[in-house]
Amino acid sequence: MFGMAQKRKISVTLDEDLVAALERGGDTLSAQVNRAVRSEVERRARHQILRGWLDEMAESEGPVDEALVASFTELLA
Repeated sequence: MFGMAQKRKISVTLDEDLVAALERGGDTLSAQVNRAVRSEVERRARHQILRGWLDEMAESEGPVDEALVASFTELLA
């Protein structure tokens, strides 16, 4: 989705237990945080696409069963 992006140094504050867990992960903190943030950004993009698709279907086919939407949203989370 994003390809090889340039890096930009920033500062973030994380809970101590998360830092400790990441430090045991074997990879650099930056690499692990980058993967986690990328995964979340991609998850949000998929969710936005799905929501748009469901909105289009609601317009053409009528209201969507919200229980069904919740089921699929949970599967994609």
